[in-house]
Amino acid sequence: MTPLHIAIVDDNPALAHALRQELLAFPELQEITIADSGLDFVKSLASPKQKIPDVVIMDISMRLPDEGIQAARMLHDNHPEIKVVMFTVAEDDSRVFDAFKAGAVGYLVKNEKPSFIYKTIIDVAAGGALMSPGIALKAIRFFTAEPIQKNKNLPNNYHLSERELEVLRLVAKGNTYLMIAEQLFISLETVKKHLSNIFKKLHVKNKIEAINKIKEAL
Repeated sequence: MTPLHIAIVDDNPALAHALRQELLAFPELQEITIADSGLDFVKSLASPKQKIPDVVIMDISMRLPDEGIQAARMLHDNHPEIKVVMFTVAEDDSRVFDAFKAGAVGYLVKNEKPSFIYKTIIDVAAGGALMSPGIALKAIRFFTAEPIQKNKNLPNNYHLSERELEVLRLVAKGNTYLMIAEQLFISLETVKKHLSNIFKKLHVKNKIEAINKIKEAL
């Protein structure tokens, strides 16, 4: 696997450096930078000398309340290729969904083991999404509160195939790309291709926007 460039953005230097040392134990994660402000980090990416990271692990609250969510939104708007994983001490429901709406693709609590954080980084870099178990349960309850049902009008409105709708339903239930591939007996690359087609047809940038658009249409 190609080595990944990771950025840790957290205003707790001791925690950030400790996490960096733990992640350096993994061969794919040998380039890890640290910043102590989400907004300053986003601004720094405007410099041509600043290397764009593949994945950013972003604390939610730094010098400003919800600064991490603001920074995630700015990254989503200006650098959609960067995958943002929120990093927090609490499983706050409102912040979880604010983070996803801002463009985050992962959400971890700070007491996770380095191996799970590593797994999350690898998964989101490949186009998937991972969350701490407690966060995942909240997300699943939210997205399955009104289960997505088959609707004959959807393919006509959005030109989605039955397979694409099936993939989107599984995403809405909190399944990872690998889980979807296993359930549908297709390859991981095929899952990614289906989602890429879904995003294009719905004119959205990520899974959260796609799910919200379908929910509104039902």
